Amino acid sequence: MFKYLNAEGRNAEFSVDKENPSILHVGGFEFEGMQIKPTDFDLSEHAGEMVRVYLDADGSYSMAHGTHEWLLFMGMVPDLKYKTVLDGLDEHGVEKTKSVEVAPDLNDTVITIFDLPEEEE
Repeated sequence: MFKYLNAEGRNAEFSVDKENPSILHVGGFEFEGMQIKPTDFDLSEHAGEMVRVYLDADGSYSMAHGTHEWLLFMGMVPDLKYKTVLDGLDEHGVEKTKSVEVAPDLNDTVITIFDLPEEEE
């Protein structure tokens, strides 16, 4: 699931939410002298897309294309899936069904995590 490019390097803690597996939790960490707060990324709107999350020089996160300070992680968000659920009865008493979207499950993909840069002393 998580592919650390340098398992011995400096990284934030990453986990997938147990209740909503389209949410990625990123723990707090230090970056270039700043304390970066923990945050959550709901990637459900990015189903079927490659996402890249960057850190900017001010310590904020960005998913926008452009120049950034550091690539923190990237991964392909799984496509939406659909499931069939009951939807009441028709006028003849026959059960009806409908298809509903199921949010992408980040447990079904590989997220590559990039080592944070070395701190200068």
